[in-house]
Amino acid sequence: MIPPSSVHRALLVGALCLAAWPAAARVSSAAPLSAPRIEGLWRWTDESQCVESYEYRGDGSGRVVSGDESTDVSYVFSPVPVADDFFELNVTIRRNSGGKDCLGQNGDDAGETYRVFVYFRQGGDSHLVCYRPDMSQCFGPLQRQPRF
Repeated sequence: MIPPSSVHRALLVGALCLAAWPAAARVSSAAPLSAPRIEGLWRWTDESQCVESYEYRGDGSGRVVSGDESTDVSYVFSPVPVADDFFELNVTIRRNSGGKDCLGQNGDDAGETYRVFVYFRQGGDSHLVCYRPDMSQCFGPLQRQPRF
């Protein structure tokens, strides 16, 4: 198990917030996409109105912004589901600005790695981020943002 970092803590808070929602509100009954794309800019706002954005570029690099913290990452996304339409996303934190994140944490997580599972909703314009390939510990939904 990887020790918690500010990014992990932000993900956990989101998971706890989502756990309070009824399961029916979290899961679309429609079938997920057969070939999802993680590339793009995704955003969600936590219950304290702090905004987090996740940008995934086609070259495997990206950026996560949580409150005042900005983190450069590299990632590997598997387009093949690992279980029940959950797709594995492995992330390595390359650089961290050290600003205060949505949890009020201010730390340098450079070098840490984490693995999450992404569940795309119908249409592919939103997804949940889960710590296991099931709906027990998830946060979101993150919404795909339009390009400028």
